[in-house]
Amino acid sequence: MSIQKTSKILGVTVKTLKLWDNENKLKPTYRTTGGHRRYKLSDIEAFMGKMNDNKIRVFIYCRVSTKKQSESGNLNRQEERLMNYCQTKGYEVVDIYKEVASGINDKRRSLMKMFENLSDVDKIVVEYNDRLARFGYNYLRSFAHTYNVEIESIEQSEKLEANEEMVNDLVSVVTCFSAKIYGARGGRKLKKALNELEKERLGEANG
Repeated sequence: MSIQKTSKILGVTVKTLKLWDNENKLKPTYRTTGGHRRYKLSDIEAFMGKMNDNKIRVFIYCRVSTKKQSESGNLNRQEERLMNYCQTKGYEVVDIYKEVASGINDKRRSLMKMFENLSDVDKIVVEYNDRLARFGYNYLRSFAHTYNVEIESIEQSEKLEANEEMVNDLVSVVTCFSAKIYGARGGRKLKKALNELEKERLGEANG
């Protein structure tokens, strides 16, 4: 079998198969004179059996804070990156949870639904920890551990778009407290002023 056919049978990318070859995880039966990998069907089936016996079951969680980020394709790209990561790791993706909500929102439907089903998986895979929660991440991690579920983030540091998201979350926090102190009208005015300042900052940065 060619490497392309083998990748379709196993449901992984060609890049993953090459990585497995280098790691001696799944070696091709032989290589052609042109250097192309060839796999025996019986070896593929045996490997599939091992994968099913030992595969780690995971949930994928994706989140962006604004509708604008979702419409620009950020949410879909995030899902694609996480899917590729799980394929490379050999994880079995049980379900994908996606939503557009602030990282400080504690009433996210997808997040709550995912945590209600923790008994179905071994891990939750996220791009980075703040995708789960801007504040209170350690509480979520501790709760997941009671189900022996690990939270695995694929990025150790935030990117620029994440920093932009943090600004949006901080604006939400300040607006919320301002509305409580000065009323809803005062909160709206403050939010508008903060958004205008942020636009000016971005304009200066791009100029």
